[in-house]
Amino acid sequence: MKKELDEYLVKKYSKIFENRNASIKESCMAFGFDHSDGWVWILDHLCDSIQHYIDNNNKYRKLEDQISQVVADQVKEKFGYLNFYCHGGDRYTDGMIALAVVMSRNVCERCGTIENVGHTRGPWIFTICKDCYDKDERLAKENFIWTVNDSKIISANDSTKEMLQDIISWEKDLSEYESLETILRSKYKISKK
Repeated sequence: MKKELDEYLVKKYSKIFENRNASIKESCMAFGFDHSDGWVWILDHLCDSIQHYIDNNNKYRKLEDQISQVVADQVKEKFGYLNFYCHGGDRYTDGMIALAVVMSRNVCERCGTIENVGHTRGPWIFTICKDCYDKDERLAKENFIWTVNDSKIISANDSTKEMLQDIISWEKDLSEYESLETILRSKYKISKK
């Protein structure tokens, strides 16, 4: 990830990325964000939702009942997915992270588009759009094959793509008091348990 995007996330979510400048012995975050720039907007929304949830819920809880701060231990790409390893939080924050991981499988890790996204098959698995694949001569030289023919990808892609398009359009409409969770619950009629 570009240095300026790394710095942006670390500054905006200093509680979550408090270990970003720790030593390698203390945290894998010392290696930085080990993925391309295209997933930055997913991480931005994820961290915003997590921090908003923790801060607002802890305002009204006794100290012993508060949700522990989510602290990232490692953020990287693995097998074409965004992986967000952390400690702290609760089952609800775990669900937010799981949603971000699933979303990343349908977002180009290079440019962030949700259009014409597929996956490479070869020495490494990348989640990449056809345009980025065609621009990268190294992928062709190393015998990477771009595909969208995996039935699991196609079946998940349409519904996830619709949700991602909604999130992108809502980004401009979100006030500081609204959360992504509220919008998603309303749009997809998800009730709180």
